[in-house]
Amino acid sequence: MKTKFGKLIRDYLRNAEIRQNDLAARLKVSGSAVSQMLHGKIVPNQQQLATICELLMLDRAQAFELQSMLSGIRTGAENMRSPFNQTMFALRCQRGLTHQQLANLSGIPASHLMVFENCFEAVPTLDEASKLAPILGCPPASLLQSAGVGGLSRSVIDQLKKEGGYLEEDVVSEPDGPYKFSTERQAPLLDLIDLEDFDGKSIDDFARRRATKVLDLSSGDLPENVIAISASGRDLAIGIPGTVLLLVSSERPSNYRDLDLCRTNEERFLLQESRRNGVKEFRLAGTRKPNTSGVRWKLPVLEIIIRPTKPEPKEK
Repeated sequence: MKTKFGKLIRDYLRNAEIRQNDLAARLKVSGSAVSQMLHGKIVPNQQQLATICELLMLDRAQAFELQSMLSGIRTGAENMRSPFNQTMFALRCQRGLTHQQLANLSGIPASHLMVFENCFEAVPTLDEASKLAPILGCPPASLLQSAGVGGLSRSVIDQLKKEGGYLEEDVVSEPDGPYKFSTERQAPLLDLIDLEDFDGKSIDDFARRRATKVLDLSSGDLPENVIAISASGRDLAIGIPGTVLLLVSSERPSNYRDLDLCRTNEERFLLQESRRNGVKEFRLAGTRKPNTSGVRWKLPVLEIIIRPTKPEPKEK
């Protein structure tokens, strides 16, 4: 996927007639770094990707595609689907519509609709949700909430109420049964890479500023002010490939294990656990080594969910 990601940016550069050196100057990196990026050797961080999209004047669909590819590369899950992706696909198929037919009815380009079904980072605007909802047979709020638009602003809520589209809990019928979107228990959802800019002071304030997605919490036993963090097993060096979802908070409630997400002085992320024989790195496979790195900050981990990926079958 890195190669495809780099080629896509390379094609956009060529179409915009922008030189690699111009991109390097805007990103404040070397020309060699840009060359490696365009050939799939390295990837930009999210802030650099935002700068790239701005320089190339990409539309929302193109930007969503790049953002989703970057998330897949960073987490190791290349085929992630968000609840919004799944909802759009299910409702369109229920009504037997092709992308082009839905585009003709809604006035939204078919290319955007395909992004809505396939790009993990895709989020509709209020106008887009309002155009799609009557055709797909659901309230606009359902589409917005499935896309992780939690904490809707007062102006958006008033607009949805005016259009009869806002409910405390909307239910959308899907082939496998009702799919509920509830805003009662949600946590801001960050990618691990977002925490590269965290200064260790207030994770609650940082998440409110940075998070663009939310996670519905299935457990009612968790305390308030929980933050969700998506990562890969490789980024956290836990010893297995796959995706990792961490639920953290600013303080550890009683009766929770002594497990922390840490940022070391060497700019690494790791999980560390306090045990009777000392503080050690948390691993599911391999030797648990004592953590000898200095720690810049740490966050209590309340829950950890791991989805291992199956190894690729070896070619004979």
